[in-house]
Amino acid sequence: MLDYLNLREQITKDLSDRFKAKPEEIIDRVSQLQTELKNNQKELEALKKELALTKADRLLSDVINVGEFTILVSQLDGVDGSSLQTAAEKLSHKLGETGAIVLGSVSEPGKVSLVAAFGKKVNAKGLQAGKFIGAIAQVCGGGGGGRPNIAQAGGKEPDRLPEALQLALTRLQEQLS
Repeated sequence: MLDYLNLREQITKDLSDRFKAKPEEIIDRVSQLQTELKNNQKELEALKKELALTKADRLLSDVINVGEFTILVSQLDGVDGSSLQTAAEKLSHKLGETGAIVLGSVSEPGKVSLVAAFGKKVNAKGLQAGKFIGAIAQVCGGGGGGRPNIAQAGGKEPDRLPEALQLALTRLQEQLS
């Protein structure tokens, strides 16, 4: 029993030293650190989205016109799936009803994120973002889907992302011309 109590006392002392708190304050200190961590994570997510939006704005000069349609297919590395979708939605609003956007990213090793955002006139031409991006993601060893106007997909083969994006561009040019 004495060994058990000595171990508990040593653990308490170590925690007090580590958290720079009195033993009776450890629980409050841990709660405070958990709150700080949660707030930092929220701030980091907001900054990631802002970075993705900034990168996305730079892509507007890469738009290709095919008849009445505007196509944008590009790679934004280091952007997670959620931020990629936010960027695609913003670009879609800027390109309007005739816009067809496909964005891809390698956000971490072994993970590909893809997003497609199509305007109303692109949908009227028979293209649906969910079906389209699912087929493109297969090139990267993945899949996905979503709504006719916006969809997200993923894959496990980042080295094949350029090939997938080229396929997306080719298919959009063929189907919208």
